[in-house]
Amino acid sequence: MPDLIRLRSAGFRHRGARAPVLKDIDLTVREGDRILIRGPSGSGKSTLLQVMAGLAPEYVPGTLDGIVEHLYASMGVVLQNPEAQVITPTVEEEIAFSLENDGVDARLIRRRTAEVLDRLGIGRLAARHPLTLSGGECQRVSLAAALAREPDILFLDEPTAYLDEASAAAFFRALEDLPARTAVVVVEHKIEAAAAVCARAWEVTPEGGLVPSDFRTPPPPAGSRTGKGSLPSETEPPALEVRGLSHGFEGFPPVFRRVDLDVRPGRVAALTGPSGCGKTTVLARIARILPAGPGSIRLAGRDALALKPRDFHASLLYIPQNPEHMFVAETVRGELGLSGPEALESADRYGLRNRLDSNPYRLSEGEKRRLNLCVALAERRPLYLLDEPTYGLDEAARESLVRDLGALADSGAGVLLVSHDEGFVGAVADTVFRMKDGRILREEVPRAGALKSA
Repeated sequence: MPDLIRLRSAGFRHRGARAPVLKDIDLTVREGDRILIRGPSGSGKSTLLQVMAGLAPEYVPGTLDGIVEHLYASMGVVLQNPEAQVITPTVEEEIAFSLENDGVDARLIRRRTAEVLDRLGIGRLAARHPLTLSGGECQRVSLAAALAREPDILFLDEPTAYLDEASAAAFFRALEDLPARTAVVVVEHKIEAAAAVCARAWEVTPEGGLVPSDFRTPPPPAGSRTGKGSLPSETEPPALEVRGLSHGFEGFPPVFRRVDLDVRPGRVAALTGPSGCGKTTVLARIARILPAGPGSIRLAGRDALALKPRDFHASLLYIPQNPEHMFVAETVRGELGLSGPEALESADRYGLRNRLDSNPYRLSEGEKRRLNLCVALAERRPLYLLDEPTYGLDEAARESLVRDLGALADSGAGVLLVSHDEGFVGAVADTVFRMKDGRILREEVPRAGALKSA
């Protein structure tokens, strides 16, 4: 099989960094290879993929050392943050865009676009704007755009981060239909899902090197939440009470209808369900990211719509699905400093002490999420809303988050989180709201289980 990529003693140092994130990398990717790249959050996995895809240093500022040979004629890339990749006003145009740039005949563009929409089961989304989709739907659109090119090599950076288990399995099943000659390089924390496609695995070490890895040996399971929160009086109003909430986008069927849920002080509730069912939209309605509509929202017994902005924002803290939406400072130190000394102290626990002088936007996706969590957990609010809080996190960070959310609940706060990570949900949640077909089913969880490796 011909070589597609050759790296010899390759290394990469991000602009402004004191030390290289990668060094002395030797790797050959051949036609038909299916390779998994794994490693702790922030170790340099995504940077390695960017080097192989030719995105670094051209689009990711830094210094590239050694020999890097790109021998493929065409490639497809699915980035870790799907919002950073879409540029057109409809899904159909997004898929067709790269084909148009390649000068493909219009009739062939229409045929390939229709075929890939059907293969990934997203034909119903063809007329939607990509940025109105859920994170999981947007990831599938990015994959569709990459597959439509019929590339020599496909680069996937945590492509199932926003997908539920069934959708993640379907995502990787779609790769089984690729031509045998197409190479695939996957950066992924969900090892079991990737193992269905990948034949070889490599691990990026903390020192920036690359070593062969047995991807069928998962990391040991992390611990579970030790407590079940405080026990507030039953007469105390819920930290959050939602009644009859409905929402839809103009020109499309309602996303959900008459949703009811509540979160009591000292409790952790999880909202789960298939990708695209409306979980993020529920949080966005509660957090006033989306305009008011049918239904009522009460915070600690007070009508949320009647609260002045200052009082409303003092009532809750919202961590969005995209970590970058929270950044306001030019350095990690400055970002943490806005929330006081406790946030800076948490930098050690979440492995950010050596990144304090870095620009938040230059962090890995996992490090960006850890920065979000350091800031949020240092703020004292009666209610916390977290959208996919384990996005990009390795096992150690997930374990820390389980403990920290348990401590928040023990302090009397209410927590509502959206997650596809069933192991995490089982470890941390007292109540699980399962969303399907625009409705919610409630499950009380008798006790938190072990945090299972994804």
